[in-house]
Amino acid sequence: KMKKKTKSYKYFFRNMGLLFPFFLIIVFLISIFMPERSFSEKENRVLASKPDATVSSLISGQFEKKYDTYVNDQFPLRDMWVELKAGADFLMGKTRSNGVYLGKDGYLLEDFTPPVPEHLNATTEAMTSFAKAHSDIAQYALIAPNAVNILKDKLPAAAPVKDQNVYMDELFSTLEQNGISCIDVRNTFRQNTNHQLYYHTDHHWTTQAAYFAYKDAASKMGLDTSVCSYEQFPVTGSFQGTLSAKSGFRSHEKEDIYVFLPKSDTPAHVVNYVDEQKKTASFYAVEQLNVRDKYAMFFNGNHPLVRISTPIKEDRTLLVLKDSYANCMIPFLAPHYRNIIMVDPRYYYDDLEELIQVENVQEILYLYNANTFFSDTSLEMTLSPQ
Repeated sequence: KMKKKTKSYKYFFRNMGLLFPFFLIIVFLISIFMPERSFSEKENRVLASKPDATVSSLISGQFEKKYDTYVNDQFPLRDMWVELKAGADFLMGKTRSNGVYLGKDGYLLEDFTPPVPEHLNATTEAMTSFAKAHSDIAQYALIAPNAVNILKDKLPAAAPVKDQNVYMDELFSTLEQNGISCIDVRNTFRQNTNHQLYYHTDHHWTTQAAYFAYKDAASKMGLDTSVCSYEQFPVTGSFQGTLSAKSGFRSHEKEDIYVFLPKSDTPAHVVNYVDEQKKTASFYAVEQLNVRDKYAMFFNGNHPLVRISTPIKEDRTLLVLKDSYANCMIPFLAPHYRNIIMVDPRYYYDDLEELIQVENVQEILYLYNANTFFSDTSLEMTLSPQ
């Protein structure tokens, strides 16, 4: 019997060894004939395209790095392999995949990567220099903590996560010393963890969290929150976020997205997507609920420049320099300003100084989540003189 078992194992592994080269050939052929994908709807990001081989890129090693990224992004049936890997990792007891932790109570939590000191210093210096150059404009910064910060109790045991608060404390101190008022929502969030502040499968905060942040912002910015009260309504129960796609964990879990709508009539808003030359009377693009990236229902995703006009008596104009966290909070700010100018520095390449003059901006709000703020370099380029 032992001999038969040994022969069976040898037969199995020999056949597997013979089949493996055929598998590689099949994958290679599929990769040749399969069209290149430019965007992953599941991961909600642009995929790497095939890099050009130049002498300088070959010498510097950049071509090899870019080609590795290209192969990873364009690998045949990539989404399926990500899910299979996550399943195998789970069976082996692993709780981290592609920078995402498999947390408790159904939460996926994105890891925090400490900022590159040179990049953070450049961004901070650009903000403080900009504040000094525009000392007549009230300036505020709301850098929202991520789930990995507020929901530490949901992390797997002994997860080696860096403390985001160290960097946030230092940032807020520097900004405050240079005339930028910081809106620190961390204590409010910690006191309200009985509410769902973050999605289970996505990196964004929920509309409930954005509402708490709005209340904190209002006290700093001199806004009367009694002008409007809200009621929650679910708009979808089939949201599946980018952390699920990125990690492969909880790949079949769906969750709700809520919006807060005014209980009473409010002035009609006009939302102008400037570059797209499109106007609408709603903050919400309900058609996005039919695609995977359902969070894009807030202002139809991210745009270089959006102008919101509200016919109220008080003539106040707010410039918001932002990332996607702002999209579900801006509707709370709209009733307080005749004009809100939303600029996403990741896509905006025009002259910000000219925009401030033309729009007669009186207040500026930096509204980011900490992970994006500490990793992105576009804000520094937007604020620097062109």
